[in-house]
Amino acid sequence: MDAKKIMLGCVSILLCLSLFACSKEEQTPEEAFNEFAAHLQRGNYEKMYELLTDSAKEVISANAFVERYEKIYLGIEAKEVTITVDQIDEETKRSKAERYPLAFTQRMLTRAGEVTTDAVAELVFHDETKTWKIDWTPGLIFPELEEGDKVRVETLSAKRGELFDRNRSGLAVNGVMYEIGIVPERIESVEETVERLANILGLSQQQVKEALQQDWIKPDMFVPILSIPVEQQETVAQIQDIAGATYREVGARVYPFKQATAHLTGYIGSISAEELEQLESKGYQAHDQIGKAGLEKILEHRLRGEDGSVIYIVDQQGNPKAEIARKEAVDGESIQLTIDASQQQRIYEQFSNEPGTAVSLNPKTGEVLSLVSSPAYDPNEFIHGLTAEAWQQLNEAEAKPLLNRFTQRYAPGSIMKPVTAAIGLAHNWDGNEKKQISRKQWQKDSSWGNYAVTRVKEVNHVDLTDALVHSDNIYFAQMALELGAEAFLSGLDSFGFNEEIPFPYGMAMSTVANNGINSDIQLADTAYGQGELLVTPLHLALMYAPFVTGEMPKPLLFKDERPSVWKDDVIETEDAGKIVADLTAVVAEGTGAASRLTAITLAGKTGTTEYKLSQDEAGKENGGFIAFHADNPELLVLMMIENVENRGGSSYVVPKVRAIFEQQFQQ
Repeated sequence: MDAKKIMLGCVSILLCLSLFACSKEEQTPEEAFNEFAAHLQRGNYEKMYELLTDSAKEVISANAFVERYEKIYLGIEAKEVTITVDQIDEETKRSKAERYPLAFTQRMLTRAGEVTTDAVAELVFHDETKTWKIDWTPGLIFPELEEGDKVRVETLSAKRGELFDRNRSGLAVNGVMYEIGIVPERIESVEETVERLANILGLSQQQVKEALQQDWIKPDMFVPILSIPVEQQETVAQIQDIAGATYREVGARVYPFKQATAHLTGYIGSISAEELEQLESKGYQAHDQIGKAGLEKILEHRLRGEDGSVIYIVDQQGNPKAEIARKEAVDGESIQLTIDASQQQRIYEQFSNEPGTAVSLNPKTGEVLSLVSSPAYDPNEFIHGLTAEAWQQLNEAEAKPLLNRFTQRYAPGSIMKPVTAAIGLAHNWDGNEKKQISRKQWQKDSSWGNYAVTRVKEVNHVDLTDALVHSDNIYFAQMALELGAEAFLSGLDSFGFNEEIPFPYGMAMSTVANNGINSDIQLADTAYGQGELLVTPLHLALMYAPFVTGEMPKPLLFKDERPSVWKDDVIETEDAGKIVADLTAVVAEGTGAASRLTAITLAGKTGTTEYKLSQDEAGKENGGFIAFHADNPELLVLMMIENVENRGGSSYVVPKVRAIFEQQFQQ
């Protein structure tokens, strides 16, 4: 029959007010069950036990009763428990039976979702106390639960989403690795096994011993010592004849391009106590893996997925008996990037582990094709388990392989000059006029004291083409001074300075000066890419896109993004054509001549930035070169290498960029 429900819960508990055909002083069965249910909702299991019949108490002790409820309800993470009781028909109410069946529905939220069960509680009248007692059985927890059965909770693990490049090559994927370990009961000589295994794995004997001394270990258990890539078959072969040593294949995060994409992808690791404290409310648990660096960290919310759970009952032999609830796992999102992993690999190899950074992109669409930082680390080693010594070497290395250089800001040097030229042309600067500039040093007037702008090559009559071909600092210093700080700074703003780059990988904001342009000297230095001017490599590369399209595209990292404009109308078409022609001349006959190719026409600009405290001292130098295919500009490459002093400055970088275009266009 259809029964009217009366809710017993945290919000409200409504009970039938009708009484049995007995005195008003006697407790009703509904009141007794109401009390039992209220204790259940509060977790007062000791109080629940007091309401059981004597016969039920003979079957289960108070401690066992409390422990069972605690283990089950905590294990399934039960909350928001509510109980709905069927209304009793009038005939049953009028009966004077000493046993009273009460049908109810229990609802709760668990880690496997909502659980709803229907059951019947038998209440027995206790004549001495004039109260009703619950004739408890395990079926009041779950109807299928019988004496000797147990409730199990199993996690259904979600797969972490994977990262792919534009051609579906894996950048961060779910693969396998070998876990090298020891089964203690198979050891013949502890000393020999520890010594030989430590030598093969590159560990200290103490590390192996400590692994074998953990409290949880039993003789027949596999004790993991170190994980290695599956490619290391020789290591696996070497441990085969060590008594007690063995291996197993386990799932692992794999980074196929290793160092080449390390700073781009980052890596995952075990969640820390601090991270768990912040993220526990989002479902993270102590055993979880979490993104620690790079895109693994930035895209954690998309890659992680959501674990599921299944709650089920097993009998005394451990055989599954009934499923209570199931919440399927939701795998993390797999993401395809605009990155070209093969190109990224080729660019990284050009560095030969020298410190520097590179960016390549399509200037028409804004698709970022590579983000390179050198030197780097192998992110797979973080998955396999870095030793303390290996971590120390990485952390203290002079070349700083842990530093992500493509997120840093650099003084752009002469690579900035075409941007200055674009600002000048936009303010009616005559690029065809020959400027009379003599000598290698110049200053505006005596107010500059001992400071002067210095150029590399002395050319007496200089127009814009000459200035770019020979990278003339004096020409661009004079241009900025004639424009004035207000016009020049406004022009830089149109190229995105002092503004966050709309890009998901966190980049520092490019800035012109710490506290504004405060002098003509600073304005002059800024015009040719020095002073306090700082830009990120990605932004510097993007600033060349308007020479191709007139606009600065929004930089894209995800393949499914549609191209859009970040900065429109940055430069007029005529002015852009003029600058591209001049940059083509830089490669044909100027400072970028070492990049000249026969099959394609490159346009580009070199730049050497010197870091020193005064003009009189020798400083450290960064060399850079940016180039793009002038006739079919779908690839632009910027490369910057640190410490190129005494190696030709930016000319050291030019052949490396040339090689990238050669490889790309298969010359």
